[in-house]
Amino acid sequence: MIASQRYETIVELVNKTGIVNTKDLAALMNVTETTIRRDCEELEKAGKLIRVHGGAKSVKQKVILSNRDEKKMRDRTDNYEEKCKVCEKAASFVKEGDCVFLDGGTTVVPMVKYLHGKKVKIVTHSHLVAEVFQDTDSEVFMIGGKYIPEYNMDIGPIALGNLSRFNFDCAFLGCAGYDIEKEVVYTTELDTMMIKEKAMELSVKNYLLMDSSKLNIRGFYSFIGQDAFDAVICNNCEKFEKEEMPDNFIVV
Repeated sequence: MIASQRYETIVELVNKTGIVNTKDLAALMNVTETTIRRDCEELEKAGKLIRVHGGAKSVKQKVILSNRDEKKMRDRTDNYEEKCKVCEKAASFVKEGDCVFLDGGTTVVPMVKYLHGKKVKIVTHSHLVAEVFQDTDSEVFMIGGKYIPEYNMDIGPIALGNLSRFNFDCAFLGCAGYDIEKEVVYTTELDTMMIKEKAMELSVKNYLLMDSSKLNIRGFYSFIGQDAFDAVICNNCEKFEKEEMPDNFIVV
């Protein structure tokens, strides 16, 4: 395959999938990874893609998220099946009788159904979590505070004060994005970040939950390094070299 054909194929794939892996492209086109990297360099110079660690991503995919970019939480149904797989794995770390914190965001909401019957105490600032809770064997505690309609959660000083009274066996948190090269977790604004930090401070174990659409997406604010979590649970990380994944990554 000549260079112009490779360029066309690479751009087509990266625009279709959002992000592509260097090794996969090399195997597909029967060339070396070095050749693919050179191709991606040329395509980046031409403004056709953005090179990232281990591959390339589409210029059409937004890299920096702010709170203005995110949909209302109630309307965010993207990647629901992937989020369910992540939450099912996360729930396996919860033992009978544990007290757990569930973060805001649609990624964490499916945890509720996988905790059903474990007789746990759930603390949350997410109204979406409270709305789907139907387990008569468990209890849910809303921490209250300033209600943010677009996120369907409570934040602010009152929420932080109420949260500070609890202690957790496990905290399960979401994020706006994760930079796999810098190993940094992002959020889109500061109020929810403060809730996340306090919950992690009060918890024995901390888990980050995300689907693969969050990989190599940067948010407005650098929240924390991924090594602060006992485990990062994500689906479908084949887009990246497995040997390059951090030790605390769990792929489902």
